Amino acid sequence: MGGGSSSSSNTSQAGKSSQSFLSGYTFNFPVYSPTWSRELKSSEEDQSPNSHSFHFSRSSEARMKERRHHLQEETPSRSWGGHASHSLPRSHWKKSLQEGFIDTHCHLDMLYSRLSFTGTFNKFREVYSSSFPKEFHGCISDFCDPRTLKDGIWVELLKEDLVWGAFGCHPHFARYYRMSYEADIVQALRHPKAVAYGEIGLDYSHKCSTPVPQQHKIFERQLQLAVTLNKPVLIHCREAEKDLMGILKKIVPSDYKIHWHCFIGSYAVIEPLLDYFPNMSVGFTAVLTYPSAWEVHDAVRKIPLERIVVETDAPYFFPRGVPKSLCPFAHPGLALHTVREIARIKGQPLSHTLATLRENTSRLYNI
Repeated sequence: MGGGSSSSSNTSQAGKSSQSFLSGYTFNFPVYSPTWSRELKSSEEDQSPNSHSFHFSRSSEARMKERRHHLQEETPSRSWGGHASHSLPRSHWKKSLQEGFIDTHCHLDMLYSRLSFTGTFNKFREVYSSSFPKEFHGCISDFCDPRTLKDGIWVELLKEDLVWGAFGCHPHFARYYRMSYEADIVQALRHPKAVAYGEIGLDYSHKCSTPVPQQHKIFERQLQLAVTLNKPVLIHCREAEKDLMGILKKIVPSDYKIHWHCFIGSYAVIEPLLDYFPNMSVGFTAVLTYPSAWEVHDAVRKIPLERIVVETDAPYFFPRGVPKSLCPFAHPGLALHTVREIARIKGQPLSHTLATLRENTSRLYNI
């Protein structure tokens, strides 16, 4: 596992090599500025919980917000070869809106690892065909540990018709953040099937060992990059709602596309964000299939269906009542159980719920 401090020469080299990755973009702030290099180097050497949070200069942030609408369309700097198109064909797209769902957040790399599975996603669906319904029309696989991006599994997965990707640095891994890893994230986001920046955010739970100031520093950095790259933001938040909202409001335009992934809180927590960010969508998992999750049920009841997307967060959150003989871990096909629960809570036909969730996904991610 990585995480040691980078030498100054390595940091310098990372900054130089990253320029080729970014040549297809017009940035409104210095992505690899000397100031950021110094701050990142300092944070690598001092990860004390008492360290001060890093903030971009007010002038660079203002320039970014004022000029964000003039960003150039990013163009891949390399040929990815063999990948499916970014979007489904129009004929299939129209059909999908009516009949199918896309799992908007899963971790295929982690799922494969837990199952000791090697092979294509098509092969995976064949092996577990009994739990992939006809309504399954694809998934967005999230790659949130940038230390693993050079492994290449994401490149192979995104060659397949029904897999898209999201890339970022999860708060659990923010303590390992390096400029070289940032360059890998930006390079991956240039892939035509990369649809979001994330998952990124804040995690104050006992499960996260990254110091809070370091989390703030890396979260703000990645939000700046996401907005500059014009990629929807995929948010992870645990026990940090107040700080998260403050940072989002400071950096992200109010009309920006945001996906709050795996929401397990109360409606009172999400309501202010839904009001401030009208293009925010809320992702729900198989937590909904458990009767004890009454707060989450209440949130689904109160959030408009048009603001909801479905996800599995596979390999986590196995649906209640599903035999594990089908598969020991959650996988993208099992999202239908969550869709059914959303339909039940909303008192809507399954067909209407499927169509609405699929349209929401299309609006959020253009797939």
